[in-house]
This record gives sequence, C-alpha cells and structure tokens, in this order.
Amino acid sequence: MIPTTFKDYYGDETRWFVGYVVDINDPEQLGRVRVRIFGVHPDDPGDADNSDLPWASVVAPITEGNSSGIGANTGLKNRAQVFGIFLDGKNSQLPLVLGGIPKYEQPPLNPLDPNELTQEKENRRGARTKPIVSTKIDEEKLRGASNVEKAFNFFMSPDGGGFSAEQTCGILGNFAVENGIMLRNVRDFDPTIQSLEKDGTRAFGLAQWNEAKRAGNRLGELIKFSTERGYSYRSMYAQLAFTKYELFKYSYFGLADLLEQDSIEGACEVFEKKYERPAAGSTEERKEEARKIYEQVVS
Repeated sequence: MIPTTFKDYYGDETRWFVGYVVDINDPEQLGRVRVRIFGVHPDDPGDADNSDLPWASVVAPITEGNSSGIGANTGLKNRAQVFGIFLDGKNSQLPLVLGGIPKYEQPPLNPLDPNELTQEKENRRGARTKPIVSTKIDEEKLRGASNVEKAFNFFMSPDGGGFSAEQTCGILGNFAVENGIMLRNVRDFDPTIQSLEKDGTRAFGLAQWNEAKRAGNRLGELIKFSTERGYSYRSMYAQLAFTKYELFKYSYFGLADLLEQDSIEGACEVFEKKYERPAAGSTEERKEEARKIYEQVVS
C-alpha cells in the first residue's frame, strides 16, 4: 500500500498528460520547457498566459551528464507535441516530459501573433460598437480610412490585380454578405470573424474560407499562404492577397469571366458562383451590398 504522505507523487496517483511546447527559453538553462497541457490548461492563451504555466523538466538519456551543466540540452521546439507525467499527481504543478509525439504541424486558428494589435472578440452575428482595429501589416501595406476602403484600394491597385471599380465592388459585395457586414453597428469588414458551419467545420475571415476537406480546406491554405510569407492570416492584407493569389492561380475560380464584366451586378454574380460558391438564395443581397459599397467609395 502506498503511504498517504507519498500518494500524490508516486504509483497509482501518477497523472499522465499530453500537450504542446510553448516556451523553450529556460532562464535557468536546465533544458526545461513550458507545456500547454490538453484538458488542464485553457486552450486560449488569453485565459492563461504562457508565462503562467509551470516549467516542465525533460527526461534526458543516461548517456548525458545531467549535472552541473554537463550534457546536451533538449532538442524540443515550440509547438512540439509531448507526453509525460505530473510528479505531484492531481496537484499538476510538477510536469515531467518523457517524450515527444510526432505530428503534422498546421498553425492553430487563434495563435498568439506579436504583429497583431488587440482586437475585440465578436460572434459573426453580433453587433460591434467600436471601430475594428487593424493589424500592423495592414497599416504598412494598405491605404484607406476603413477596411472596406482598404480592400477597394487593394483590388484596384496593380498588386491587387488591377480590377475595375465595378469588378472590385462585385468582389466586396460578396465579402460583405460572407463577413456579415450588414449585421454590425459599424459597417466594416472584420477579418477575424469565425463561424461554425452546419457540418461542424469552421469558416473564417472575409470570404469565410472553410476548413472542410470537401471544400479543399481553403482555410488551411489561407493559413499556409500567410505563414510562408510572414503574415498573420487574421489580417486584412493576408486575406486580400490570398484572394488575389487564388484567382490568378486557379482558373476555376473565374478570373477570366470576372475580367469580362463591366457591371457591378455581373462581377458580383461571377465571383459568387465561381469563387464563393454558397448555397442558393443570397445573390440579390450580394448585389445590393456591392452597390452600397460602390456608392460609399466611388460616388
């Protein structure tokens, strides 16, 4: 029988965990890491900062010195998935990493991003009473007093595809409906909007890119595109640039047809059918939003 004084530390009271590394810069240089542990620590770093997590010791092979600074440090990297035990059992304050679990790494939907400024959290169908705050990359790359103006100026520019005002508003009318612009007190795009589809998959951003495999995991492609270029996928600029990238790379998204349109309504229909591909029933709403944006920005 395990003595009462020891039962929180050894034997049957040992508690296993799986988590991912969030900090490898051990101030004491002992090879420790901070681990965000599934089911123990909140998934959202805003609810528990990385600095609040305890340092976890890491098991090293007996071929290393493991004393007085002798021996190699751990090779673990941030976002590495690990498993281990809590040496203090249910108290869960003394984690010990026993090993790593290989995985395919894709950035999470809501990572901490030092390039981002604080943004309000909002449900896609909620109302917003304060201006939407842009990111640093948006401030550096985009021009305009609002996100709508920034998007308009981007698509009109050579870097954004050099579309006409009518074609641009056709694109933005679709974004307006996808992004829920008409449901906010402040009529502006919010690139951080996330929604849950009926099949349980997530949709995100200006175009509500979906993570479903049947839809080509376009949300995953947005994240990959942004990460490779050093952008935050939650930024206006990354999402606008990704839209242009998809249009020019994949012919089935309708670039050729879009460039033939000389009316707002025609451009709006093409972008809806070829790029957005939503369920039927919102075409007229998209056209109406496109006309409103034209009146707001051009007229």
